[in-house]
Amino acid sequence: MAELAQRRHALVDTVTSPRSVVVVGASADPAKPAGRPLAYLSKYGFAGDVWVVNPRHSAVAGYPAVPTVLDVPVDAAEAAIVNLPADQVPGALHDLDSRGVRVAVVIGSGFERPDSAPRQELNRFLASPDRRLRVIGPNCVGTMSVVSGAHLNFSSVLGRGPARAGSVALITQSGASGNGLLMSILRRGGGIAHWFSTGDEFDVGALELLAGLLPRDDVQTVGLFLEAITDLEWLPEVTDAIARTGKRVFLVKIADSDLGQLAAGGHTGRVVGSGDISHAVLRRAGFVRVPGIAELADCLVTAQVVGPLPARPRLAAASVSGAGAVVLADHVQQAPALSLPAWETPTLGRLREVLADRVELHNPMDVPFLGETETFARTVTTLSEAPESDVVVAVESSLAHDRDVLADVLTARAPGASPVVLSHLSEDDPIPEDLVARLAAARVAVVPTPERAVRALGLLAGEPDAVAPTPAPEDLTGYLGLPDVAALLPADFPWAPWVSAPDRQAAAEAAHRWGYPVALKAAGRTIAHRSELGAVAVVRDDEELADAYERVAAVCAEHGDEVVVQQGAGTGQEVLVAVLRDPEYGLSAVIRPGGIAAELLDDQVVLWHGWSEAQRLAVLRESRLGVLMSGYRGRPALDVAALNTTITALFTALAEQPVSFVELNPVVVLPHGVRAIDAIGRK
Repeated sequence: MAELAQRRHALVDTVTSPRSVVVVGASADPAKPAGRPLAYLSKYGFAGDVWVVNPRHSAVAGYPAVPTVLDVPVDAAEAAIVNLPADQVPGALHDLDSRGVRVAVVIGSGFERPDSAPRQELNRFLASPDRRLRVIGPNCVGTMSVVSGAHLNFSSVLGRGPARAGSVALITQSGASGNGLLMSILRRGGGIAHWFSTGDEFDVGALELLAGLLPRDDVQTVGLFLEAITDLEWLPEVTDAIARTGKRVFLVKIADSDLGQLAAGGHTGRVVGSGDISHAVLRRAGFVRVPGIAELADCLVTAQVVGPLPARPRLAAASVSGAGAVVLADHVQQAPALSLPAWETPTLGRLREVLADRVELHNPMDVPFLGETETFARTVTTLSEAPESDVVVAVESSLAHDRDVLADVLTARAPGASPVVLSHLSEDDPIPEDLVARLAAARVAVVPTPERAVRALGLLAGEPDAVAPTPAPEDLTGYLGLPDVAALLPADFPWAPWVSAPDRQAAAEAAHRWGYPVALKAAGRTIAHRSELGAVAVVRDDEELADAYERVAAVCAEHGDEVVVQQGAGTGQEVLVAVLRDPEYGLSAVIRPGGIAAELLDDQVVLWHGWSEAQRLAVLRESRLGVLMSGYRGRPALDVAALNTTITALFTALAEQPVSFVELNPVVVLPHGVRAIDAIGRK
């Protein structure tokens, strides 16, 4: 862990404040992407030395140029930005490494195909045991650090003017999406400390950079836009850093759907896994999941302008429209982390001074006066200064208000007033950008709609995330059956005892040996949903067994399956346990209510093999399913720890097995121990 910490500190410190930079592939035209990094370093205050590599010119944009990287003196540059055709990049990186450069940001693309010559040559360089150079990219926009002026990027945002310094850091695998996100933050009065566009992440990944950013004093909030996790080994340190610093890390994780995962693979060559598993693992690590990039901008701007909020903050609300007030009330009601307090007598008195008896004085407030901007703004100010409110959400409209007057009054609030989040009735009716910047300086964040304003505050205050249920596989033909799965697991695995029953006599002998009741069923090699086909029956005596055996055997013969007989498992909670080999996260388990309720109820728990057994048990106990099994409202307490131990045994047994999926349904959780009844699997 100490070695990892030293690596991420050195990497992030070098990129964010290098003492010297070499630009490889620089153009003298600042309008071209290849010319922007040099122009930005010059224009926005980078104070270190700049070396330029250009074989055709002795000077570029006022900087002396050398023809090759090898003409740069050893240890003369700490960081590099490389903008070359793909076939020239590996050689340039090798030469930069030989010159003692510590990190290179590679802009160009052309490495997506694993079998291409540039990709293979780049892979050989990155695999070299003697390599010291770290590589960000390729296929990225670059990196940005506002205070130091270290702009190793070709972002179009800086073409509009300097970026406002702030306390937000961004990490985005997509350069174009990151560029748009940065523009949204700046246009809405926010600022930026650092931005890393990481591209294909063949070397440096998002989690390594996050681990280096979180301890920094100039970073208070981090936003990530990711398709896939490429450096999962950094997750434990990131988890510790989030817990230690208490900083918010807002995450948009795309490629959740089958089509999205396919698109991500085509875009970057990454392997993208199950959205459910990803969300569960990252949520447990402390990330706050955000539904989309617009909402990510909302959260980052609100976090920066509003600042920290107390637990379950009290929200005051006012709207120029009655419908807007209803929208606010509805969305606050749906946000468990927020509350709407009633007004105490002193606050009611101050509101009457502003509004007289013209409206009902309740929270949220409806202030529907056209052309009375000062009345609306004074109402918002009064709510902001009320001791019952931690934050105010106000809904304005150009139909009713003069935005200049609104800004004048709100920016004149008392220094100790609560922050305000200002929204519009329509996101197509925005407040002008210059007023937004003025408002932000006075702790008034602007979020386009009331719904998004409340959502951002809920996420900022810690609104719990919902993990969508994993859908059951549709086509199970050809899956491994119960005997096949059992052969993969240890001999002491807690099965409810079962044997093959090739005829009725064999079934009867087993039933007499164990005692009734017993179950007759298909083994599951070709029949997955036994109850739907009549391929399962619980029998309580010899007469029932005779009739049931003929029915089940006929179904099995029709579908090419075999009959097994199984001892009763006892009374407890039935759960479904599915273990799958996720391409991004490895072995993971999904636990849901089992038996006939498996496809009816949506509650589920995701457990990851990368957690310790104690961490998995904590997640299981904290879930609603775990609470239900732990003696909820007088129900018998069941052995949740035994269920967790069984899942650990599955992870251990399947780690080296050539299977991608195993489902046990049901597993009966008893007061002492568990019994697994049915199983299917897939290679």
